[in-house]
Amino acid sequence: MTENSSALPIDVVVDRPAPGVAVATVSGEVDMLTAPSLRAVVTAELDDCTVFVLDLSGVSFLGSAGLAVLVEASHEAQRRQVELRLVANGRSVRRPLEITGLTEVLTTFPTRDDAVGAPG
Repeated sequence: MTENSSALPIDVVVDRPAPGVAVATVSGEVDMLTAPSLRAVVTAELDDCTVFVLDLSGVSFLGSAGLAVLVEASHEAQRRQVELRLVANGRSVRRPLEITGLTEVLTTFPTRDDAVGAPG
């Protein structure tokens, strides 16, 4: 599944590398214009997995609207008993997570392989 529009600088591709595991690979800018697209993908995908990985390694900008989507995703994942894992290895993602203290409440990994392969 790819969510993309020429007007929006975001691309989200979802794949399933293992049973019960969904990975949404996000690239581009996550801001107030693109956050609704990310939110829609996250909401839809949380229904069909036990582990949901948001790979943000291709994100070049993570604004406050994107951070809000991550917090909402965390709450929704807990409600649905889905383990949410973030791949947050670039400065453009790590810095906003660290500044807001979200690294303390969200589970982050340096690579997609680490996030997918982590014991649940």
